[in-house]
Amino acid sequence: MSSFAPKWFPDTAQRAAFNTPQLSLELYDEAHVDFVQEHVSQWDVAQGLSAVPHPYPADGAAVFLSRARKGFEDKLDLVWVVKDRQSGEPLGLISLMNSDRDEAWEIGYWFAPQAWGRGVATEAAFHVLTFGFWFMELPQIFTGVIQGNAASKRVLEKIGFDAWFDKTIDTAHSGPKPALGARLNREDWDSFVFGGGCTFQPQLERQVPVVWVVAAALFNDRDEVLVAQRPKGKSLEGLWEFPGGKMEPLESPEAALIRELKEELGIDVGFGCLAPLTFASHPYPKFHLMMPLYAARKWQGEPTGKEGQALKWVSKQELAALDMPPADEPLLPLVMDWM
Repeated sequence: MSSFAPKWFPDTAQRAAFNTPQLSLELYDEAHVDFVQEHVSQWDVAQGLSAVPHPYPADGAAVFLSRARKGFEDKLDLVWVVKDRQSGEPLGLISLMNSDRDEAWEIGYWFAPQAWGRGVATEAAFHVLTFGFWFMELPQIFTGVIQGNAASKRVLEKIGFDAWFDKTIDTAHSGPKPALGARLNREDWDSFVFGGGCTFQPQLERQVPVVWVVAAALFNDRDEVLVAQRPKGKSLEGLWEFPGGKMEPLESPEAALIRELKEELGIDVGFGCLAPLTFASHPYPKFHLMMPLYAARKWQGEPTGKEGQALKWVSKQELAALDMPPADEPLLPLVMDWM
């Protein structure tokens, strides 16, 4: 498998769709063909697009739809129509594509003139990067811009691209054109997003189920906390986590945790020994996780891996060095305060 292959790719149009504060993004389909045909036929839009011929063929948007659908089926292309969230007005197209499985995925977009100067491109592109890095877990995303397209270059710089390099793009309307390219790694994007405080953060909403699980931080008298390793065959196998499990319908978090600790570890914990500590809220590709975390220092029995999972007691330093699911990592500062 290529090092650039996504770890997850949406298997339905619904799982690919999402909202942002001002916009809604859904996969390109028949309902949008006339909009695309009208605007890509205009030179002021087409001149910034390398793969679009000009004049644009009368069936150009329909042919592009066929290609986009084939790319989606092959898990190589995602092409979204960007709409005004309130009015439903189409504003443009934005895509993540991978024409070569051994190359980085590329972000590209165009917007109709009525969307220019409104921050639409920045908001859409920023959240497409969020989708690519958070859900698809792409290691790197590439982009390119024809030289002279200062507005598009500025949009890309505002969402984290820098270190531009010179290249040439073969355009379908004007032949080879001087251009600029840039690559953004997941680590650099995380630093870009979380280094700016709360002023420019992802706000991506998806229609996925909310799954409630509950977990415990069990502390011993040596200031260590118990962690369990996810077994082979399960998602996130090999990672270390705080023990717990899913809540059943009509089950309280405390009752669920008491049940899970008995089933997984063979220990008995009373309601009065569970102290609410913190919670995690984390988006996964197919669901959104909500996880209350409780602290406990007293229980009956010796924790044992009843389901074949490895267990170990770890110190602060060891806990900080563990490979843990992304939902568990934000819990660590408060857990360490108890150690």
